[in-house]
Formats: sequence, C-alpha cells, structure tokens
Amino acid sequence: MLRTRLFLRAALVPLVALPLAGTQPASAAGVQYTVTPAITGLNQSVYMTAPPGEYSRYFIVEKGGLIRIFKGGVLLGTPFLNISSLVSTDSERGLLSMAFDPRYASNRRFYVYYTNLSGSIVVARFLRMASNANRADPSSRRVLLTIPHPGHSNHNGGHLAFDPIAARNGQAILYISTGDGGGAGDPNNNAQNKSSRLGKLLRMNVNDSQPSPVMVAYGLRNPWRYSFDRLNGDIRLGDVGQDSWEELDFLKHGTAPGVNYGWRKYEGHHLYHDQKIDGSRLTWPFQEYSHSGGGCTVIGGYMYRGSIASLYGRYLYADLCTGDVWMRKPGKNPVRMDISGQISSIVSFAEGNKGGLYIVSLNGTIYRLGT
Repeated sequence: MLRTRLFLRAALVPLVALPLAGTQPASAAGVQYTVTPAITGLNQSVYMTAPPGEYSRYFIVEKGGLIRIFKGGVLLGTPFLNISSLVSTDSERGLLSMAFDPRYASNRRFYVYYTNLSGSIVVARFLRMASNANRADPSSRRVLLTIPHPGHSNHNGGHLAFDPIAARNGQAILYISTGDGGGAGDPNNNAQNKSSRLGKLLRMNVNDSQPSPVMVAYGLRNPWRYSFDRLNGDIRLGDVGQDSWEELDFLKHGTAPGVNYGWRKYEGHHLYHDQKIDGSRLTWPFQEYSHSGGGCTVIGGYMYRGSIASLYGRYLYADLCTGDVWMRKPGKNPVRMDISGQISSIVSFAEGNKGGLYIVSLNGTIYRLGT
C-alpha cells in the first residue's frame, strides 16, 4: 500500500503529546533532558539552519515556500525569501531544505531544495541582498539541478548540506538526497538504477562553472534527513522505510562513491523484492526499527557535539508518528530518551553553530534540547 507519511500522516497526528510506545524512557547517567519551545508561530516548519559563524540568527524553512529568520529572540515578520509561486506543495512536495555556502559571509550564496510546479526536484542557488542581510534577492535564482519526478508526489528526499571537512579545505561540496520517485515498492526501480538520479545521495562542487552531480550512494527509498558529523565528516542518514522497517545508514567520510544501501531488494536487513542487484558494495544499516511499536517514519538527526556532556558523541534521531527520540552511542544499542512523546509531528532536527540541537515540528514550533 502506498504510504505518503511525511506530511499527510503528520497532518493526522494530534498536536498534543503522543502516547509513549516501545521501551521505557531512559536518560544517561541520571540526566533528565528537556525540550523547550524556542520559536513559535511558524507555518509547516520543516527545517532550520544558521549561516556559518553566526550564533543569533536562525533561518527556518516552511514547506509552503518561505524562509523565515529568527533573530535575537524575535521571528521577523518579513520573510528572507518567498518562492511560494514556484513550489508545489501537495503531499510530500514543497520547499524542503536549504544550505548556506561555506563562504556565505563574503559570496552571499545559499541553496534551496524544492519541488517545482511540475513536481520535479530542483536545487537552486540564490544570493542574499548586498544591502540587507535579512533579505534574499529573488531575481538572483540560478537552477543548478532539475530531476524529473513523474507520476507520484511522494518520496522526494529533500536535504542539502555542505561537507564540513571539504569546507575547511576551501572547497564547497554540496550533498543532495533524493527519493526513489514514489509509488509503493519503487515500481520503476529507480533506486537501483545507477543511471537515474532518484533514490540517491549525490554531491557536486558548486564552485564549478557548470556543477554536475556525482552519485555517492544509491539504493535509497526516501532519505529525508541526513547529517555530517562536524568532528570528522561522517554521514548518518535516515532512510524512510516501506511498510515494516525504518533504517539508519552510515557513510564514512572519504568513502569512494558507489555504495549501495540495498533498496528495493532490502528494506533494512529484510528481503523486500526478489531481484538481482550489484551486491559488491552493499552496505547494511547501522540501526533499524520495526513499525510494530507504532513507528512509521525515521527522522535522521545529528551526532551531538554540543555542551551537554552526557550526550556528547551520541547520535540522536526520532520517529514522526510516535514522537520517540533515541540517542545511540556508536556500537551500542539505542536508548529511548525521556523527552519521547513530548513533541508531535517531528520532521527534522537542527544544529546550531556551537553544536546545540533543536527539534523541528511540522506544527509550527521549534524546540531547544536541554537539561
């Protein structure tokens, strides 16, 4: 059965604390964690980020096509960017993420990921206005990549992020996650088709005169959110499952392109489709969980590198339907955190430039993680 979860399912989740499911809540070393509303009054917030080196301005992506600024404790009334006239928003479509160029402070470049009015995936570059740091120049749009997405409105992927290690070396390498094109079970087998840009993790050097994407990994169903570990550049990626299993995948920084995560032959570790695939670089998830506990959509998070000592070096991730939040030390079993069930419709995590974490709810509120 076709399951378009990220936004249709989220709209059905009541905007109250969800019932707890699965293992009992736990905390590390007796620490009790908290989530506090930090930003409210948003409309279908799906992502948040900050420009490099900034600590008092956050940029929030709204699914309908706006980017809002939260500055000095205030949500500014005028959007930073409004491309709602360019964006399709039915089902899982919309303006889905953004990323700032590593040299944003000097070149004013930022990048957005959206679905256009034809449903195609678009990665475009814009410039911030030279005369106003809180406004983008909508006329500066340059489309860098368009990927046709025919037939289905779900499984668009939707995440952009720059490689932090490359950035330290003066490069601007943008990573892009795309879904398999939608439909139950990847009916067009896009994820295993190396000639298709659907169901992939791509990267491109945006400083090239004609940036062209390179396939880093394939065999992905709907890689909605991934992140780099700011310490070493390793990638952890949440790939939304079909009907039974959610998975989290790992890519060590510097790995040669061509890793295969197995979809549609495998859903997590489990056989889904009887087809022959190139298994020479098949890579299994580092974590999976079943839908039997009420989960439906994995929300990839971040390896925590902030100031809370008991979380340092733990990877945090969540599930859309249950509101469960887990932390996982590499090589250990995940621990379900005591904040589980307190936030409905979790669609993303966000990382500040000092490593602090936030949780983004589709209901228009962004929460700060603390103790």
